[in-house]
Amino acid sequence: MQRDKAIDAVKGFAILLVMIGHCIVLNGLNTTDPYIYDVIKSVQMPLFMLVSGVLSSYGLQKNGRGTGFKKLPARCVSYLLPFFSWFVLVHLYTHIKAGTLSGAMFCKELKELLFQTDRGLWFLMTLFVATVCAMVAQLVADKAVSGKTDKDTDKKGETQTDLKKAIIFCVVSLFFYCLFFVQSRSGNTFLSPSLMLHYFPFYLMGYVVNGYVVRVRNRSGVTPERQQLWRRGEILVIAVFLIIFAVMVIRLDLAAPLDSFTALATQMAASFFGTVSVYLIVYRLAQRRQKKTEKPGFLSFIGIYTLEIYVLHFRFARMLGLAEKELQFYSPEAFFWIVAAFVLMSLLTAVTIVVIQRIPVISYLLFGKKHVKLSFGKSSPQA
Repeated sequence: MQRDKAIDAVKGFAILLVMIGHCIVLNGLNTTDPYIYDVIKSVQMPLFMLVSGVLSSYGLQKNGRGTGFKKLPARCVSYLLPFFSWFVLVHLYTHIKAGTLSGAMFCKELKELLFQTDRGLWFLMTLFVATVCAMVAQLVADKAVSGKTDKDTDKKGETQTDLKKAIIFCVVSLFFYCLFFVQSRSGNTFLSPSLMLHYFPFYLMGYVVNGYVVRVRNRSGVTPERQQLWRRGEILVIAVFLIIFAVMVIRLDLAAPLDSFTALATQMAASFFGTVSVYLIVYRLAQRRQKKTEKPGFLSFIGIYTLEIYVLHFRFARMLGLAEKELQFYSPEAFFWIVAAFVLMSLLTAVTIVVIQRIPVISYLLFGKKHVKLSFGKSSPQA
């Protein structure tokens, strides 16, 4: 299956948001910024989760059987291997340098990581848990809706089957979400259920919409008139959602700690309006470019390397020491230093990726995938 360069473009846009956000927050500049960082924080990781759900649903679109547990080992390598490899690498570097390396310290910090995953590359663990939950939900849906296969039924029958599966998938997923809520309320923080409460719905939204809604729409046929109506509907949705999102950014503190259900619901609502708008805008623009040329644009090219960028970039965010410069965010000086920090971080990240990829074993351990040499002007198989 060929890569969807439009999806890559959304991933590329999302990782650029993450990089800019880290330039701001890791240098303490978010304290004087009530708007820009709120926008970035509300969109960046929900957008990644949404895209991850879309990508996981491609197996469902292809054969009606979901991603399947056959892909679980590959997901373990892609998500868990970098998660633990970077923990070990950072742990060894830190404690060897301080002369405090010991087995007891390793076990202590490993336990802390598992009960507070944001001490490490939390997104990879959260994405893994979300993917396993989706696999289970899809398996239950496939087993519950038995009978003829898609090839043996007419379009109406296929649509009814998909509807039943979608309902069962959502019910099982809601059950998992309730379990995460109960775990969070109980005070048990194993694998950070609070992160699942925040981001799992965005993963499910991408999975269900792309795997079921788009599947049913494509089966019924998309006439030019219907496609035009669909596009107008999207434009209206984008406009309304952007207005709502802008109002929430201006009137609310969307970077406040999630210390109550109200705060969580408010931030998730803002993330929903902002994330859907950004996804539709970036995806449609990239799709339009994709129709004109087979060469990937800048965002699509960056999107191919999101995992590598994610695990590396923030380690270079503080190198210019912006936190010591006492900058006011909305000033020419702050703008200059943020741009400088972003450029330096990007260059060092790119160089580090190139160096690591030249050592296949290290690349496999730190990035969770075998390095495939890509040409900027060519497509490659969908990840």
